[in-house]
Amino acid sequence: MGALHAGHVSLIEQAKAECDVVVVSIYVNALQFNSDADFARYPRTAEHDLEVCTEAYVDAVFAPIKSELFPEDVVELLTPSRNALGYEGADRPGHFGGVATVVDRLFKLVQPSVAYFGLKDYQQVAVIKDMASQLHPDIVISPCQTMREDDGLAMSSRNRFLTPSGRKSAALLHAALKNAVTLWNGGNCQSQELVQSVTDYISQDSAIEVQYISVVRDGTMDQIQIVSENDVIVAAIVVDGVRLIDNMSFTNA
Repeated sequence: MGALHAGHVSLIEQAKAECDVVVVSIYVNALQFNSDADFARYPRTAEHDLEVCTEAYVDAVFAPIKSELFPEDVVELLTPSRNALGYEGADRPGHFGGVATVVDRLFKLVQPSVAYFGLKDYQQVAVIKDMASQLHPDIVISPCQTMREDDGLAMSSRNRFLTPSGRKSAALLHAALKNAVTLWNGGNCQSQELVQSVTDYISQDSAIEVQYISVVRDGTMDQIQIVSENDVIVAAIVVDGVRLIDNMSFTNA
């Protein structure tokens, strides 16, 4: 959606390594915001974004205006898959309908062979993969690893809204997720106990408001009790009024 950072550049680099032509789409999608205030607050940095794309040797930038994507007066939202239920879908009603709808339009206009999405938005990737399998089966959805700041905080366009103290608080989430994976590698496969470990870790900082923490089956949003390799712990917190999401896969050390 713009406000490009190093995480987005990593997607571009992977695309350039695997594809002959790379197109970057930039569009702040009102359909996926739950409030006008949040939509208005989202950073628009068009000049910066074009500079980033130029420096990354992108072949083309597709930055449509609303009427080019949605010429109709009333937009009928797609119904997302069951992977949209709960978590981000519960906290942000209608969000994934807006995401699926705009990505569907982008796919129809750009017609890519491969589309790259960051795994920081784990649930979004699951929803888009489901939508593409039904409506765009010829497009390969390529999930890319989350890029992080030096303190472990997942790169996000929203990080700029954190105060210095809030930034320190936010970085605790990554440390807590890493600790849960370490516990799993040590033999603890109980999702409830691993979730509690994350809760206990970040509860040391009163500036953090927990939205959710859960362990889900790899590639889905299905909650599980016994954790296996490649399952994922997902979390959302609020710091300084900024909502942040992150996740981590359970992999052998």
